[in-house]
Amino acid sequence: MAARTKKVILFIIEGPTDEVALSPVLKKIFQSEDVHFHVVHGDMTSDQSVSGTNAVKTVHEHIEMERKRYGFEKKDIIKVIHLVDTDGAFIPANKVIRSAVESIQYFDDRIESAVPYAIVNRNTRKSQVLYRLYSTSTIGTIPYRVYYFSRNLEHVLHNNSANLTDNEKFDYADAFADKYNSNPEEFKTFISSCDFAVPGEFKDTWNFIMQGANSLHRYSNFHLLFHKDEQGIN
Repeated sequence: MAARTKKVILFIIEGPTDEVALSPVLKKIFQSEDVHFHVVHGDMTSDQSVSGTNAVKTVHEHIEMERKRYGFEKKDIIKVIHLVDTDGAFIPANKVIRSAVESIQYFDDRIESAVPYAIVNRNTRKSQVLYRLYSTSTIGTIPYRVYYFSRNLEHVLHNNSANLTDNEKFDYADAFADKYNSNPEEFKTFISSCDFAVPGEFKDTWNFIMQGANSLHRYSNFHLLFHKDEQGIN
């Protein structure tokens, strides 16, 4: 196999709409690299098989999946960027309220569910997984960073916190891609907006989202990816 002319940046994302929305502009921003998106098709950090103990191993398995799929070597990967939703994972347990609702409902100060104990258990597990991942700077020898969207991608990118259908998510993603595909600098300005971009260094942004009800509010630290001094990741 011929030597690769470009190094790989691997984005690990939850769903296909994340790729639709972000892939065009990120490939423009990192055009000197070979940008790949690995879609988990679900929330790895909420999966019942994933814990704080095996979270790094699970991410490594997903890296290996993508590496083998496209035939590049570990040495070809210059960094792995993992994008996650917070889903209110860090709120106190007493802010998960029993309610006669058909599906989980998110608010700025609480979560309502017909089975609150299940949500509390999910939050406990998810918060442990996220803590382990944000504390990890390399997986194997590959630089690694996990960035969050709170509560989720649509909440941050479109200021919409409703329970959207898949079709609505794709419509939003297409519109976002169309807007920023040819305007990467405008995208950087948007993602760094003081409306939702958490100030501070990487660790500071994670400490912030873990406090109180912050993981239910519209916040993100994804802008740090574009800071050249972001703890050596760039």
